[in-house]
Amino acid sequence: MGDAQVPSVEVIRPAGDYRSLEREPLTDVTGSLVGALGLAPPLLIRRVLQEMRESPDQPLAERLAALAEGGRLFATATLDGETPEAYCTAQSRVSGVPIRAAHRGLGFIASAAAAMPSILRAQVPRGVKTTMAEAPPGVSAIWTRRGRLLAVLAPGNHPLPHYEWLVAVALGYRVAVRPSRRDPFTPRRLVRALRAAGIDPGHLALLPADHAGAGVLAAEADLALVYGGDEVVRAHAGDPRVAVRGPGRAKTFIGRDVAWRDHLDLLVEAVAADGGVQCLNTTTVLVDGDTGPVAAALDERLRALPDLPPCDHAAALPVQPVKEARRITEAVGGTCTDLGDGSAVLRPLVREVGDGPRPEMPFPCAWVAPWTPGSLNDSLVVTLLTGDTSLVSACLDEPTIRSVHRGPSPTTESQPNGHLAAFLMESTSFRRAS
Repeated sequence: MGDAQVPSVEVIRPAGDYRSLEREPLTDVTGSLVGALGLAPPLLIRRVLQEMRESPDQPLAERLAALAEGGRLFATATLDGETPEAYCTAQSRVSGVPIRAAHRGLGFIASAAAAMPSILRAQVPRGVKTTMAEAPPGVSAIWTRRGRLLAVLAPGNHPLPHYEWLVAVALGYRVAVRPSRRDPFTPRRLVRALRAAGIDPGHLALLPADHAGAGVLAAEADLALVYGGDEVVRAHAGDPRVAVRGPGRAKTFIGRDVAWRDHLDLLVEAVAADGGVQCLNTTTVLVDGDTGPVAAALDERLRALPDLPPCDHAAALPVQPVKEARRITEAVGGTCTDLGDGSAVLRPLVREVGDGPRPEMPFPCAWVAPWTPGSLNDSLVVTLLTGDTSLVSACLDEPTIRSVHRGPSPTTESQPNGHLAAFLMESTSFRRAS
């Protein structure tokens, strides 16, 4: 991995960078020390949140212009000495995710930021007005914020989910981000880019914190966006203040009416894109027919993926410290390859299963199972390789499926959207007398 040091990640509050006395070492996947994370104690978190609440509003046009320019800077600029390539290297080196994911994130987040006006327009309920000036005489509904300040307990598995909290910035929320220890670099670069582009400093903060600090942040903000596993989902179940982004359980369905071998490249992409670490990666392949040939062909293709360090531009699989890699893979009967530098590659795993458990794993892990009615439920996204329109309609009507791809589009093919807006906003009744 080399001996280059990664600049330490510090608190960014409205007044600027703040060097906390509470430090946590940042290590890469080989165990080498590369920098430090400055942790915000609960008292500082409370002060920063108060500063953000007191910050003035910024006009929508200014926010949208700053978002577009901020996305461009995120993708192309040198920010506080950090080039795009240096960011990608640091992100990959510490997270263990193939560097191609960070490179893809640069363009994706920039595109999402530039497209924010259309993303917001698509989310406004039909007939609802966005400003008082648009409301005609009589009774109208006005789209209004549910709060003023959003806490984001950010993910570390992939850079792409960070585009989601840009929607909150566009809507005028003050956004305080607690970065993941695995990837503090993506939100730091985004905050820097947006501030350089003209977002009011009082609207953004980066608050690295331990679990106690994260709890304070989520509890004292008006609303919270939280990423995590099943434990996090259970902890916040039923809390109307918290939007939880849990395991994706993405699925690909193969119908009897399609030649599945024609879609083998798509299956490999769906399962293993960017190392198989996204919530959008397919983890269950449902077959209306014989599962054996599908599992064997997919396994053969995934076995050919190389064992490389994450910063190698040909890397296709995630890497973790050897002990952690063994713990993860052995939990499901998988394997890892020791790279000899303290890190190990998590090798793909394909298994045929029936109705047994299908755990979500942070590497390409596909459970190939027979399709049964209802087996597509509880999914962030499903891809339907079939001409059966009745099944497509059933999936669109199923409330536990958030996104449906019909035809040869892998579950990992993501488009920026504003799903978060439905959580952040509500319709307020407004009567204009004349």
